[in-house]
Amino acid sequence: MTQVSKDLNADEGLHVDVAVVGGGAAGVAAAVGAAQSGASVCLIEQYGFLGGAATVSSVLTHCGFFDQTREQVVAGVGQQFLDALQKRDIYRTETFQASGNTVVLLDLETTKTVFDELVAEAGITLLLHSHLVGAATRDGRLDAVDVSHRGGRVRVHARAFVDASGDGALIAASDAEALVSAVDERQASTLVMRVGGVPPEADLSAGGMAEAVRRYESLTGTALTRDHGIAVRMPISGEVMLLLADQHRDVFDVQDLSAAEVEGRRLAWHYLEAFRLFLPGWEASVLAATGPQLGIREGRRLKGRETVAAEDVAAGRKRGAEGIARCGWPMEDHAVPGVTEYNGIRDKGWYHIPYGSICSASLENLWAAGRLVSADRRAFASLRVMGTAFATGHAAGVAAAVYANSGRHDLPAVRDLLSQQGALI
Repeated sequence: MTQVSKDLNADEGLHVDVAVVGGGAAGVAAAVGAAQSGASVCLIEQYGFLGGAATVSSVLTHCGFFDQTREQVVAGVGQQFLDALQKRDIYRTETFQASGNTVVLLDLETTKTVFDELVAEAGITLLLHSHLVGAATRDGRLDAVDVSHRGGRVRVHARAFVDASGDGALIAASDAEALVSAVDERQASTLVMRVGGVPPEADLSAGGMAEAVRRYESLTGTALTRDHGIAVRMPISGEVMLLLADQHRDVFDVQDLSAAEVEGRRLAWHYLEAFRLFLPGWEASVLAATGPQLGIREGRRLKGRETVAAEDVAAGRKRGAEGIARCGWPMEDHAVPGVTEYNGIRDKGWYHIPYGSICSASLENLWAAGRLVSADRRAFASLRVMGTAFATGHAAGVAAAVYANSGRHDLPAVRDLLSQQGALI
């Protein structure tokens, strides 16, 4: 396949087989999957580190590796990530009794380093501090993307592209068809809090939180967005991660998004004070960190050749030879302020994500993964999570590599390579 040109300031730019935008779980899985399939790969990430929402927004739980029976439904590149945690002896899971969901607990700095190592070991050209600013298309195909960095700009030419940016930056830049829910129907965004100084015996229960919020609101007259949420203790640091400071705003409106960040930080201090005053064990707690960025659940997503529907999720629909990934996370809907509504999968199992849902309906050589997979609003509430993003990213990267090599979509070849790379399809 194509040899990588290393001179980023050369007039001809950078030439690779596959370009991936976004360095979270989906993007890293796409880049590694493509590289393991023999492609030369460039991974473009706007921050100075990898990890996506886990490291950018401190969402330090990978949801979706397991279905509600605790069967593992995601492996492949995702398994390489879990194996790296196991090697460091910090692989931990937690099952929430209220929902039956099982998550993988993460340490912030370890997560960054493991992603660094996965990318380096795969021989991927990594561009950090690099912002997508434009895309060139011709005759229904993407030709190149323009990237801005501290030293200027570079054009990245590729045969195939994967958008794993979360917000659909490449979908927007290339004018690919997109799906966008109405603002009042979108999933809430949440500014994650990490709280230190909380001893092991402290109350982390939903009931305890709700009582503390009720008493604080009565005392101060301050309305908080929700009375309870996820509270989970992190490995290594022992900090408690809290998902409470919800914001229902338009993330594509810069003023609205700015207000959401500011309001989220204000709420974080109120929650901390409420718990200090009224939640047993929290008296000496400290706010270790917020974010640093608001955790955004929903923006735009791809309009694919096929769209996953809520009925597919609820029925646990299996796709046979059309399936390229599994999802075992229920529909977790945050669209109503202060409420999390769960709708399950048949028999608490898993369903297939089909190939057509990661393929652009309008651009021949564009795939999307993570929370950009083509899905209706309710199905999106299931497949958007980071564990599943490893699976859809892996599939998108392998598909892009197959296309870069052959010039065509070849689903059997994609499935064969995914199986060889340990994916569960």
